[in-house]
Amino acid sequence: MYIKQEEYLPLAKDLMASFNRDLTDFENEDHNYSQTYKDAFQAKITEVEQKEVSNTALVQQKQITQDLYLLGENLKKPLKSLRIRIERAKIPTKLTVQILKDIKSRNFEGVSEKLGNLISLVDNHSAALEAKGMKNTVPQDLQNVQTNIAAKADEQTQLMKKVASIVDNNKELYSELYQFISEICEDGKLIYEGEQKADEYTIKKMLAKLHANKIQGTEIKTEI
Repeated sequence: MYIKQEEYLPLAKDLMASFNRDLTDFENEDHNYSQTYKDAFQAKITEVEQKEVSNTALVQQKQITQDLYLLGENLKKPLKSLRIRIERAKIPTKLTVQILKDIKSRNFEGVSEKLGNLISLVDNHSAALEAKGMKNTVPQDLQNVQTNIAAKADEQTQLMKKVASIVDNNKELYSELYQFISEICEDGKLIYEGEQKADEYTIKKMLAKLHANKIQGTEIKTEI
């Protein structure tokens, strides 16, 4: 399972909360899961956190990434509404579906590019779409969102270049943190197999929860 660099630390912190609660179960499964092991995991989390806090570019990148997640999330409902108007107007396009897929996969450069194409389509069919219930403000609203996403996606790309060299110098540190994550998750899924608690040790589901929590933690208003 691919984990983005900025996801390692929050993922590890969430995992530590579950692992700390369930330490006895883990120790019963494998004697290596001792208090000493837990302390070593916590020490590695702290070490990574201290590195990241001192990295200004990384802090900025995380904020831009969260902003993009929120912009994408707030764009979903308006896109679904527009898709209905497009279908009712019998305009042949899958752009809204493609943009929603890009939002889900966090491909915001793709979102920006396809939004540009969608804006052109809406402009060309505005009369037909308005007849099916589209508000006449939608083209400009889409343009505003597209401009915002494009700017933030470009800023994110520039910050990622700055962060990349720093991350390369700390690959071993992140590899050591991942070792804890992978070991605990592998055994956690087995220990709680068939139980809902297993989700707390399934990286894919942990990441989905992490993304949802980021979105719920901040609100960005859209007018579409």
